[in-house]
Formats: sequence, structure tokens, C-alpha cells
Amino acid sequence: MIKWLIASNNAFKTRDLINCLAFYGVKAVPYTDELPQLQFPKENTVSYAANALDKARFLATYTNQGVIADDSGIEVPALGEHFGVTTKRELHQDISHSDNQTILNAMRGQIDRRATMISTLVAIAPGKAPVTSVGRVSGTIATKTRGDYSTGFDKIFLLPHQQVTLAELPDEERLPLTHRGRATKQLAAELRGV
Repeated sequence: MIKWLIASNNAFKTRDLINCLAFYGVKAVPYTDELPQLQFPKENTVSYAANALDKARFLATYTNQGVIADDSGIEVPALGEHFGVTTKRELHQDISHSDNQTILNAMRGQIDRRATMISTLVAIAPGKAPVTSVGRVSGTIATKTRGDYSTGFDKIFLLPHQQVTLAELPDEERLPLTHRGRATKQLAAELRGV
């Protein structure tokens, strides 16, 4: 069985993706376990899939191991064209607040609090064509951060049927429900035998 390298310099995303992959029986490690830290190409604003593919192809040029890249974001209809494929770039413009606080501030007074988190994964194994998977989870934006089992948007993302944030659920419950967990489940099925 192949060991996969995660094509990211984002420690949270790397850890979350490794945990999601392990949940579905796929072994992965940070690429920095095998290589020096690299500067990935600048992301575009076209699509999650294009960004993930660019990252995977970039790392694949440095190794003969399989690589998995993720591009993800949050889409909030009440905020119009903001976020989505440019989520992190937009959020990082406000350095005075955390990403979650920036979203909570933007949502102040909004009645429509619907949101969707999306993750697109691309895996490239040596000598094989790229494999792509997409995961989505729909919910609403909470009015404050809640939960300690996870970090990032999980702390403000309410699951509508449970009325808990993803961060209020332990990994064994949370991972299959997240955008990255759903993308990973699909990817793991496609990678069997690689």
C-alpha cells in the first residue's frame, strides 16, 4: 500500500486531512516528513479543482511518492460573491481578527445564515492519472464560536439537524460529516489498490 504525502503548508488542513484519510484506511504524512518545506504556486481564482491539481502536480515533481492536495472554502449566500475559492485570501486581508471572527462580523444581523463548506481533493500516484473527489457539507453559521474538538470553520459551522457545530463533535462523529471527510471517503474508494 502506498504512503501519501499531503501537499500543503497549512498545518491544520494537513492534520485534518491525515485524520480523515486514516479514518478511511489511507496512510498519509505531511510532505515535510520527506522533503524540505517548499513554496507552492500561487492559487488561482478559477476553481477548487484547478488549485488542488496545481498543488498536487507541483509536489509530484519533487517526489516518487503519491501526493494528495486539497483546496477548500466556505460559501455563504448572504455574503454574495465573497469567499468560496478565494476564502483564505479574502479572510487574510483582515489581520485584526481571526478568520472565524471576520465571518461572524460579516454575518452580524443576517437572517439567512446558510453556508456550504466544499473540499476538492486531487491524488497523484507515480505513473497514474490524477484522481479527483469533491465533498460538501451544508449548514448554517453560528452566532459565536462553539466546541473544542476541532478548529477553523468547524467552530462556527452548525449542522442543521443536530444544532451543534462540527467542533462540538469528537472525531469519530465529526470526520464523516465534514466536507473534507466526505471527499476523503470518495477518494479512498477510488485509491483502493493503488
